[in-house]
Amino acid sequence: MELEIRNFKKSFNENTIWTNLCTTMKSGEIISIHGKSGEGKTTFLRCLNGLEPLEKGQVFFDGEEVDLTTMGGDERPFGMVFQGFNLFPQMTVWENIVLAPKYHKQKEEEIQERALALLDQLELTEHKNKKPHQLSGGQKQRVAIARACMLQPKVLCFDEPTSALDEETSERFVSILKDLSRTGMIQIIVTHDKPFALEVSDRILHIREGVFFEDK
Repeated sequence: MELEIRNFKKSFNENTIWTNLCTTMKSGEIISIHGKSGEGKTTFLRCLNGLEPLEKGQVFFDGEEVDLTTMGGDERPFGMVFQGFNLFPQMTVWENIVLAPKYHKQKEEEIQERALALLDQLELTEHKNKKPHQLSGGQKQRVAIARACMLQPKVLCFDEPTSALDEETSERFVSILKDLSRTGMIQIIVTHDKPFALEVSDRILHIREGVFFEDK
């Protein structure tokens, strides 16, 4: 699988954030986007996930264009883990995880099977009946990852994933990312944490003057 980003442009009022973002990502790659605030790193993730409109730009999977304005449900190629996790506080871990596929009317048997497998993979089985306030930061993050993976995205995006994690939990998170990469999933990580980016990434990108540059 190959993901190609072509000619992304985004402005807010008169302020142009980026003018011509282009890059290609391969199956199983972990890509970090590192840099200072205000360069549009999180905005890039939001545009990929259809949460912000693009001024212009195209996305291709294996040469076939994807319409970011209409994708949804079983056809959604992108998933996102937000910086604050955005779990529903009134719901249990299990309810948070199965909500999206139930909304998209997937088969109940498949939802159950996938959810149980993710809970086991992310060591959350014993926490499935807990609510978010009963979980640690690392556990909340793993629930957010499981929830994003329930719709089986080709690309999983993370916004500042280590900002609220201690060193031990960050190390566990690196292991989870590498496990996901072995499934062929592309992962895109926005981070200010350079040591983390160096440890986990196959490539590190920067946004400078509205375009991508790669660390060599």
